[in-house]
Amino acid sequence: MTVWRLENERFQVEISETGGEISHIRDKRESREWMWQPRADVWNNSATQLFPVVGRLIHEGVWSEGQFLPLPAHGFLRRQPFHRINNNSDQLVLEARSTPETWAAWPWKWRVQVHITLHDEGLTFSQHIFNDDTRPFRYSVGWHPGFALPLATETGWWVDFGEEGVNGPFPTRERTLEIKDATPLTTQFPLTSEAFQAGAVYFGGSQQRQIHIRRPDGVTVLTMETGAHDWLALWGVPGEDLLCIEPLAGTTDAPDFDGQIQHKRGFRQLMPGNKQTFDVRLRFAMDA
Repeated sequence: MTVWRLENERFQVEISETGGEISHIRDKRESREWMWQPRADVWNNSATQLFPVVGRLIHEGVWSEGQFLPLPAHGFLRRQPFHRINNNSDQLVLEARSTPETWAAWPWKWRVQVHITLHDEGLTFSQHIFNDDTRPFRYSVGWHPGFALPLATETGWWVDFGEEGVNGPFPTRERTLEIKDATPLTTQFPLTSEAFQAGAVYFGGSQQRQIHIRRPDGVTVLTMETGAHDWLALWGVPGEDLLCIEPLAGTTDAPDFDGQIQHKRGFRQLMPGNKQTFDVRLRFAMDA
């Protein structure tokens, strides 16, 4: 399998051909690996891309105009081969597109371009969704990076959503998400050992936010700028030093979802010949 590498004065980054997945972000100045390294008994990925759905599908697919479209959880992009469009030492552009295999599950012509750009404090990860079909389609998209942070070995970590806050938390149950009418506002979320006992936790109204991950003494270790993603999910495995911070345009299914594509929560519509862009910026603190 092809692996592409980016490097600047501080970071060495590796990206895999399959799924366009970032597998390593090595911090040369801090002598540390920021990405979770796959373990089959915990989580066997590092930073998966989600398209054309996010999360679990309780019907194992969706219906569109009377046709059933079988789809796995998180969609199929994470298993697709990406091809290099352009790169230099600190920027890489990759692309995946519809194939005869994806046509059976998603009968539209699509492309996803990924732009990964290193900067002094971290990187920018951009997904560009193209509709190359003659018909509009609905979709969700997201990014599911996991970070190696000592949540299990050092208690007291927390997430700072800023003074404006976000809606939530909305816990999942058996990988489904029910949103109550009353939406609490959250500015801080403690990363306790019980936080993810039931699974991922969602937050709404998360677009154009700065999400700070703070260690017990309050120092910011990692900052994510969410861009156009209107949902954010947090997930980890109790007892493991893993935190997934997932900017999402869409959510896992509601427990009463009827399976009809037009009723899928968070789906966006993309017209023929158009594209939509979703940017995520990561900043990793020094001496943290």
